[in-house]
Amino acid sequence: MLKVVIHIDEFDKWQMVINNIKNFIADVGDNGGKIAVVVNGAAVNISLSKTDKGILTEMEKLTKKHIQWYFCKNALVGNGIDFKSLPEYIIVVPAGITKLIELQNKEGFAYIKP
Repeated sequence: MLKVVIHIDEFDKWQMVINNIKNFIADVGDNGGKIAVVVNGAAVNISLSKTDKGILTEMEKLTKKHIQWYFCKNALVGNGIDFKSLPEYIIVVPAGITKLIELQNKEGFAYIKP
């Protein structure tokens, strides 16, 4: 099974991340890979954006395909985002950088940054 962690820290890259995930699933199938997305920096602001509900809808749909979404607590705090405002499928981790390292070194995920 292929395992990939996609790292997003720029708000403007969300659609590219969603497209990359869809392309990966289309290529390997629903059960051919494992996908984690680590979100930090300005990209955490998606949870507050009223104009980008399409991205949140896509994230929710992809969650049903077992995509894991990890949001950095440091970035959330730095951007003034209340954890309770996040959809329940988002996992808050203490530090996004540490989660990236764990996924790559301990769990064998390949790193992708659009």
